[in-house]
Amino acid sequence: MKSEMDYLRMDERQRLCWLMANRAIIFVIFIAWAGAIVDELLHGRIPYFMIIAIPVLALIRFLFYLYYSRRLSSLRH
Repeated sequence: MKSEMDYLRMDERQRLCWLMANRAIIFVIFIAWAGAIVDELLHGRIPYFMIIAIPVLALIRFLFYLYYSRRLSSLRH
């Protein structure tokens, strides 16, 4: 399966920078999400959905990782 890095014809250095940028944006989104949770808590509301979504999204990401890592390893053999 081609990724956006393949379509953009990136070399290894560019691919690494792209992946690092993706990691950084995930961190920025987490900070914004945490800020929204804190804001809700400061206004006396408990944002159950936002709090529960953090581990759920982490679990979904981990499951995708397992799926893709197994799929790629089976394709190589």
